[in-house]
Amino acid sequence: MSADNLNWFDNVEHRPHPWPGLNWLTTAIACADVRRAVDFYAQALSFVAIFELPGENGELLFARMRYRGCNFTLNKTGWDFDGQPPADSSHAPPFQFYLYVDDVAATSARMKEQGAAEIFPPRTEIWGDLRSRLRDPFGYVWDLAQAPS
Repeated sequence: MSADNLNWFDNVEHRPHPWPGLNWLTTAIACADVRRAVDFYAQALSFVAIFELPGENGELLFARMRYRGCNFTLNKTGWDFDGQPPADSSHAPPFQFYLYVDDVAATSARMKEQGAAEIFPPRTEIWGDLRSRLRDPFGYVWDLAQAPS
């Protein structure tokens, strides 16, 4: 298929997931302190916690959050996943999140207020998005984007 007849919605199934409310693809990250991560993503990015699984000692082992219909899960480091958060390892994450928001400047400011480090401030990209890049307190990299109006 050439770029001239590319349809962004090719191969999109309109079939519901067997578990109501879940997506066919869900992001899962490792966090040393799931409660701290839930609080950060709720305050900084307006994610909403929809499920929390505490361990026997009450510490969160797992949480599921949602943002505009997308699922985002957090796993306690060493629980059900061998991955390490980038902040706890000597490696940068092999991926970054590209998150569309209503106001890049305001969301960037909230992330910084909650402890994220700015990699670059909002700037207009050649494809038209206003975009900033930040590293959250857990070492994950977020590109915040706002489509041109």
